[in-house]
Amino acid sequence: MSNGKKVSFRALFNFDTFFLLSAGIVISLLTVFLYIFQPNLLQFIDYKIYDGYIQSTPSKKKSDIPVIIDIDEESLEALGQWPWPRYRLARLLNKISSSGAISTGIDILLSEPDRTSPEVIQKQLKNDLGVDINFHNLPENLQNNDQILADTLGKGTFTLGFYLNFENQKTDYPGKQKFIKPLSIAQLKTSDSQPLEKLTLNASGAVSPIRELTQAAPYCGFYNSITDFDGVVRRIPLIMSLDGRQYPSLALSTLMKAYAKKNILVKTGAGGIESIQLGTTIIPVAPQALFMIRYHGPQKEFPYYSAKDVISGKIGPKELNGKIIFIGTSAAGLKDMRVTPFSADYPGVEVHATVVDNILTGNFILKPDWVPGLELCLILISGILTTLLLTWTRSIWMFVPIAAIAVAILGGSLYAFTKYHIFLTPMYSFIVLALNFSLLTLIKFWREEGKRKFLRATFSSYLAPELINEMISKRTMPELGGEARSITAFFTDIQNFSEFSEKLTAVQLVELLNEYLSAMTDILIAEKGTLDKYEGDAIIAFFGAPIKISDHALRACRVALAMQKMNNDLRKKWSNEKIQPAAPSRNTKKIPDDQWIPGDKWPIAVHKMQTRIGINTGEIVVGNMGSSMRMNYTMMGDAVNTAARLEAGAKQYGIYTAVSDFTLQQKCKDTQGRICRVIDFFEVRLIDCIQVVGKEEPLKIYELLSVKGKLTGDEKILLNLFNKARKHYAAMEWDKAVNMFHEALKYERFKDCKINPTKVLLKRAEYYKSNPPVPAGETWDGIHRLTQK
Repeated sequence: MSNGKKVSFRALFNFDTFFLLSAGIVISLLTVFLYIFQPNLLQFIDYKIYDGYIQSTPSKKKSDIPVIIDIDEESLEALGQWPWPRYRLARLLNKISSSGAISTGIDILLSEPDRTSPEVIQKQLKNDLGVDINFHNLPENLQNNDQILADTLGKGTFTLGFYLNFENQKTDYPGKQKFIKPLSIAQLKTSDSQPLEKLTLNASGAVSPIRELTQAAPYCGFYNSITDFDGVVRRIPLIMSLDGRQYPSLALSTLMKAYAKKNILVKTGAGGIESIQLGTTIIPVAPQALFMIRYHGPQKEFPYYSAKDVISGKIGPKELNGKIIFIGTSAAGLKDMRVTPFSADYPGVEVHATVVDNILTGNFILKPDWVPGLELCLILISGILTTLLLTWTRSIWMFVPIAAIAVAILGGSLYAFTKYHIFLTPMYSFIVLALNFSLLTLIKFWREEGKRKFLRATFSSYLAPELINEMISKRTMPELGGEARSITAFFTDIQNFSEFSEKLTAVQLVELLNEYLSAMTDILIAEKGTLDKYEGDAIIAFFGAPIKISDHALRACRVALAMQKMNNDLRKKWSNEKIQPAAPSRNTKKIPDDQWIPGDKWPIAVHKMQTRIGINTGEIVVGNMGSSMRMNYTMMGDAVNTAARLEAGAKQYGIYTAVSDFTLQQKCKDTQGRICRVIDFFEVRLIDCIQVVGKEEPLKIYELLSVKGKLTGDEKILLNLFNKARKHYAAMEWDKAVNMFHEALKYERFKDCKINPTKVLLKRAEYYKSNPPVPAGETWDGIHRLTQK
């Protein structure tokens, strides 16, 4: 490219078949990677596809065995508010038992003693009121309601519910206090399978019923369910572990009682738990003993009977004989609701009934251990097939076959779910189809139709847009080399950048800089400036190249004022920004409150952020610099270095916009077309005249204040006093200069700054008073000569 020859579009953009094949394979492997790691967003979509399958293919295969006894509003109105005395629950259980129910699961936690027991009431009245009462005619066996319920539990086919805790709270749990007997399990395992406590979910504690009840109840089971991260209950664990022992779910325990089985057989392999066998029934489960629930509809898919009707005898053997009963509540304030694929208010007790029904009917949702392998194969086959088709076929004809592949995958997945109850996700195959079709088609479009757009995308990161347009029109490629022309160099930097960058995290710093640099760059581009590069917080730019602009110096000064105004606006915005009351503090580095006010989005240092700008005009070389493999359209030269020194040197004077005399003396035209100089359009203050090391020609440094006629009252006074003081200073009238500088100091623009131009020259005048810059009798040129860079 450095030999000056033009490079044709065909030579540069000839993407060959190998490139397309490679891109297709990379996309396929990327999809495989997504499948393996399953980001939350994709998992959420996959869940919704699964829910759609459940909703579109509701199961009609349902037994008539599960029945729900509901402690509803009518029951509470008729029999009293909740909690009921335990003797009333005992009455309900006796009615169920006498009606011929084969098993009853109690989805109610009875973790505290009954406070309505006569003996409890007797003690409370004695302790609280000093009143002694006796229940003379009440038999002793009716003094304790908990014992009444325990006696009933011991005579029937009942399963008590308890809750397993995973939050490391200090709760009682079966492993220590032995309230609940663990599950008896026979494990059929392969040589590479692990112990059950490592294959199941492990709880840290439990909230269990009181001792009298658990010791009396034939069976107990946890009523926990698994809520996916989107809040939906799709699975339920049939077994969980606590202290190295295993415990059954309420559904499994109730079913075991119905089957009159005291143990189960668990089959395990390298991938985890594969199935649970209860009697002759084999229950397929996912690893960790998770059972995938096949819901039948929104809710109340099983018979619901009011508890009051059971107690009154209205509901009896006709409805309950030979049934598996679950007792729950739908009364307001007591509702135990779940979110399912069908409903956002699905009764929790019906989840257990659905699980039992699925097991009784064999209506399982399966995901055998070979399913992930098949899904991966579908991804790779879909990716490779579409890659081959897109590589050797015109893209315009590709939509139909790819749509046909997508329909085939979806149809096969739905067929497997409907016919064999196996869920094969089509989502990742769809992803690879969509990515291959869109991205490979885009590549082919770039190759065949999009050469001009590709050129812009490729080179816009380091070439000016005007240069790219010129290259496109001339059909030439960039070459090394440059030309010298008079342009204006422009440097900006953030004052004390390290001070607040140390207070921010990397993410916060990037957020701040992106907002700052975006706003400043927009101003630059609007005035036809060319962005050279960003160097951290610094912006390096120039005006007058690659397109020649006669008023480049004027534009640079306008941009400087606009940037300073934008800096002020951003400071006000950042000062007013707060974090949300519930949001976590952004002050992760524990900066003291006097430096980062609690509740503020940014530290105080950001509220005070200032931008320094240096501007200089001169002969500068601009062009493509670098190597034949990588180049950048940039600038270099002595005038560029001077602009950089002005920006850095502004700090020594306490000013924020330093402009050289070379820039201010540039010629330009006003709105009437008259020849003017840049200085005619702005209010400026001559700060100093210096001679840097290695330079013969002195450099006049000006502070850019505002556009012409826009000074404030104090700024006008300051400018008048400062200019008079400078005249005395140049004339070596040190006493007058010192006095006048003292007066000017009262009106300095940035009063909070430790340094400003008046202080600098005041200190220098006081020094020169004792140490004159030239011997007595000689004339001083007013130039401050620097002894080091």
